[in-house]
Amino acid sequence: MDFDYDADQLGLLEFGKELAGRFEDAYWQEADLEYRFPREFWSALTEHGLLGLTVPEEYGGGGKGLLELAIAVEGIAEGGGGMEGGTLLVSGPVFGGCILTRHGSAEQKQRYLPGLVTGDLWAGAFTEPESGSNISAIKTKAERKGDSYVLNGQKVYISQVGNASHIVVMARTSPLDEAHRTAGISLLLGHLPDPAVKAHPFKKLGNHFMDTNRVYFTDYAVPLENLVGEEGRAWRALYDILNPERIVFAAAAVGTGMLAIRKAVEYASERNVWGKPIGTHQGVQFPLAQARIALATARLKTYEAAWLYDRGRDCGIAAATAKYASAHAALAAADAAIQTYGGAGYVVDSGIERHWRNLRLYRLSPVTDEMTLNYIAQHDLGMPRSY
Repeated sequence: MDFDYDADQLGLLEFGKELAGRFEDAYWQEADLEYRFPREFWSALTEHGLLGLTVPEEYGGGGKGLLELAIAVEGIAEGGGGMEGGTLLVSGPVFGGCILTRHGSAEQKQRYLPGLVTGDLWAGAFTEPESGSNISAIKTKAERKGDSYVLNGQKVYISQVGNASHIVVMARTSPLDEAHRTAGISLLLGHLPDPAVKAHPFKKLGNHFMDTNRVYFTDYAVPLENLVGEEGRAWRALYDILNPERIVFAAAAVGTGMLAIRKAVEYASERNVWGKPIGTHQGVQFPLAQARIALATARLKTYEAAWLYDRGRDCGIAAATAKYASAHAALAAADAAIQTYGGAGYVVDSGIERHWRNLRLYRLSPVTDEMTLNYIAQHDLGMPRSY
């Protein structure tokens, strides 16, 4: 077992920090207040090849693994990008890159992967209002008509639809069979914008840099050749999106937590109220030290999950554990940072409250704490299914 970064990994970590550091906190604050997509940062990710980091070299990418992507994401978040900068790497490398690299046809790879490297943004549409976490109960239908699948249905909490050029949609291509609930589900690649796709954005607590929507598909035509893998047998392929998504979110959370701690330590070292810096008091030190320990632990699980994925091994338990541990550790770090700042941490100017708001999502998304614990209890502990 080797815990050292190799030269490329260390370079990605440091470059991620350096690249994010080019964008001052005021940039992210403005994007947050204006509910604006950080287009300039997306362009920087594209220019420096980070969007294509895991794309095979024959399609213009870097040919690296998910572990390298997670390391780069962590560096971007810690360097100042936070969850905004880190989670952008889901909108292409995961929703497009992971699924196509493992399950796309040769023609699909040739058609879509080079565009992903040069900045195409992807969305993923999986969850629905009635089924929630029970995604096998989805009702969006895709029916063959001529040379297309025609989709009708509704999705909810779907992000980046307003900026995406492609969308991966999970739909039923055959009716639900209660005896085989995961059968009959397919993954289809659609193009955006399209008048058959209507998105209605929510106002949210945080993550204002990306639109999150209720999405309606009305006779949305997707060419038959844009089916990923086999019709009706997408369940296993789906997890080659969901597990990398959880791993990238976990890496972004670790980096954001480390960013919050760094900012708190800097503030505590300078803030002098009673004749010496407040950072000399254990009441300030201990919460930050505890948060640092939790983040360091979560990082190890995140790297392990990515390592397993890269080797084609089952990473579901590790990815779920990493996502849960990272979300909790990072949220605790941001909360400790707010407490360190005192009243200054509660106001927008500090930038700390924004990180807390953004991180709070990841106890809910892409899967809730409760469903994660159900999964761990059943698949890791071997306990009876509880839902």
